[in-house]
Amino acid sequence: MDNVALFALVHGNADGRGVAANWLTGVLSRCCEGHGFAADDGPPVDPTLVRAWSVGGVQGSETLVQSRPVVRELRADFIADFLRAPSQTTLAVHAVAPSGHGQEDIPVPRLGLARFQRWLGARAEGALAADDRDDAVRQRLKAGLPDFLQRALSHSGDRELVVFGFLAALHANGDLNKPYVGPAQIRRALASLDEILGHPARLNLFVCDGRTLGVIHRGGRLLLVDSPAPIGSRRTMAHDPESRIQASLLIHDDGPADLPPAFEGAELRRLPEGIFTLSARQPGQVERD
Repeated sequence: MDNVALFALVHGNADGRGVAANWLTGVLSRCCEGHGFAADDGPPVDPTLVRAWSVGGVQGSETLVQSRPVVRELRADFIADFLRAPSQTTLAVHAVAPSGHGQEDIPVPRLGLARFQRWLGARAEGALAADDRDDAVRQRLKAGLPDFLQRALSHSGDRELVVFGFLAALHANGDLNKPYVGPAQIRRALASLDEILGHPARLNLFVCDGRTLGVIHRGGRLLLVDSPAPIGSRRTMAHDPESRIQASLLIHDDGPADLPPAFEGAELRRLPEGIFTLSARQPGQVERD
């Protein structure tokens, strides 16, 4: 199985600047061991590690994506790329290849963010399996895409196809062409996609339009790390505790069941499996049906 992690950073600030680089580095170094994130007070990164990532955000009605298919230089900075995206909701998919082998012999998963209009999506799992059942699911997904989504496919694999299956479900419900789609409508489209896929035992998908993040989570580990707003800010003065969260970082990986060590300035919890949404208006509030 590919060592792939999904990240989503949902900012409460309208300008998209929700957290500091050292905060993000500290959280990822503790929560994603083996992915090459090193805090100042932590162990050094394995120099033979091969990484790959893709990062994207939404500005206005456009998506902005930066991809690095193969990264061998430790100087290449995922954190800088991740925080560069001018969006209230930033998505990323990050992979590492096993270390301890010759670099030419290590396969790095083919990664990318699927995108269409103002929508971005990322799926942790790679290709659907090659058996008859999953090939039938693949054909059903393709058959369910309207012509304009068929033309927009880059044919980069099943990761993209599953995201476009979500877009097709939005379209079928009459929501795809709306300037913004409500969280409940996003959850409804995710549930329709899950039905088409046959409710697989493992499915981890992030989708967003820059304002709302939609998630299907089954299998692996999903962590939500909240960053409280600085003392004295307008958000800390609100009476609702949820509104005092400056940003929320969502992490999916195959880490251990135990929560990572506590990190100052971060409130960490493990989320149960299911379908839910987070909104940039209230980053720490998980909404489920």
